[in-house]
Amino acid sequence: MNWIKKKTLAIDIGNSRIKLLDDDIFSVYELHYDDWLKKLEKTVFADIDYKFIVVSSVNQEAYSSLIKLLKEKNVPFSNASDIIEKSNIISFSRVEGMGIDRRLGLIATVDEFSPPLVTVDCGTAITINILVEPNIALGGAVFPGLRTQAKALEQFTSLLPLVDTVKPASIYGTNTVEAIQIGIFSSVIGGIKEVITNLSRKKLKRQKPTVVVTGGDGALIAENLSGFDVHFEPNLVLKGLQKLAKSVKNF
Repeated sequence: MNWIKKKTLAIDIGNSRIKLLDDDIFSVYELHYDDWLKKLEKTVFADIDYKFIVVSSVNQEAYSSLIKLLKEKNVPFSNASDIIEKSNIISFSRVEGMGIDRRLGLIATVDEFSPPLVTVDCGTAITINILVEPNIALGGAVFPGLRTQAKALEQFTSLLPLVDTVKPASIYGTNTVEAIQIGIFSSVIGGIKEVITNLSRKKLKRQKPTVVVTGGDGALIAENLSGFDVHFEPNLVLKGLQKLAKSVKNF
């Protein structure tokens, strides 16, 4: 089957949402609705003869339901984890246990940007991922995201409230809510800058890497990472899935 000339469908299954990218068409379905699979069947898979599907997932239950549907419809598909090593796009030989989203984010960048580069995925966790010449992944850093920090303060203290994670209007807070918001935001921005600055100084001979930011809080964080060449790409993982699918000739 000469599927490389045909459209591919990239599916990224998260804990609460499933995201799809069919060439340039992006769509999102909420997994907490009981009929999410039926909606996919009636819309995305209504005409499936021309599609090859590659799937990435951190949600085993939703993944199993989707795969059952694809097998019933005889749709050609592959799990990203099963084919990522065949692609030879990036060498991951120097890292262990790097999550699939982190690897796909790096894969998505290599045509548009040249190493050294850093991807920053801003969601439940902040993941910082490093790529150097010749397309070698070095690893990176992981720490709690904005909302994770806010929830932790509320859950593990008796008096601190759960706050909205927004950009603070001031550099210091005159009340508890403002103080928490400033602390959380500053810790995330400062943490990202610290990792990238140390990388530049100690590994890259003071060369500044390109920084590609993605994730639910990516737009907010990207616009506040001053001092770097920053690019925001909301669908980085999905684009990595597409690139991965098109790079593998034999399944």
